Amino acid sequence: MLFPLVNLNVFTNVTSTDPRHCLVPEAVNSFFHCFGNEFEPRQVITRIFVDPKPHRDLFDQWVATIREGLRATHLEVIKTNGLNDGFWRSVRMSECDYAVQLEHDFVFLKGRIAHPLSEIIDEMKRSHLNFVRFNKRRNVQVGYDFFMELDAFAKVPLCRVSGRSNNPQIIHVPYYQHLDETIPFIDLIGLEGGICRRSGGGHVYGAPGFPRTVQHLDGRRVRVKDSISRALWFARQWINARVRA
Repeated sequence: MLFPLVNLNVFTNVTSTDPRHCLVPEAVNSFFHCFGNEFEPRQVITRIFVDPKPHRDLFDQWVATIREGLRATHLEVIKTNGLNDGFWRSVRMSECDYAVQLEHDFVFLKGRIAHPLSEIIDEMKRSHLNFVRFNKRRNVQVGYDFFMELDAFAKVPLCRVSGRSNNPQIIHVPYYQHLDETIPFIDLIGLEGGICRRSGGGHVYGAPGFPRTVQHLDGRRVRVKDSISRALWFARQWINARVRA
């Protein structure tokens, strides 16, 4: 009998009037492409948390697009009321000690992540870490990362940072469940600044200067830079599919 090893919680909203713009299948498939060779798919409990806003009337079509794009993946779809609601519901529902929290418009870059997910989680257990982020930019001191310092005691290359963000992350579920139970109005404190004020910073994967390990495809389709990245990503996927065929 195969026991679940990790929860994969994915967050989206109905960002477009065209369900073909839904990026959830890309995000989920990138996770399994990057980490899936170390466990059976059933050992990952996959849940998609969907906020119907702003196009509520297209919720069912959005969900149908997700299921069609992930026909080989056993998944559960949860209707939510925003990202905060989805995040904390995912924490309450997670069965495993560790969960990958993944927004719909991020994809993992397999060639940049040299360590199996199980090895990263083992390091989190050994060092009592409750948050490891995969960076969307090079590991440098910038933005909400007020410092970027190599964790010299970690066996997996990790940097200690000052802040937490919504970017792809592995969390220690019992720690977040404890926050949810003990901090009043947890739904209102926010996922970045609010959690940082109560938990301090966390860690990012890779040594200082390490290149980004995830790519932002921008589900809102408002950033020119991300639009170019999205077009290049889909072009590479099309080429790879043709090569495999």
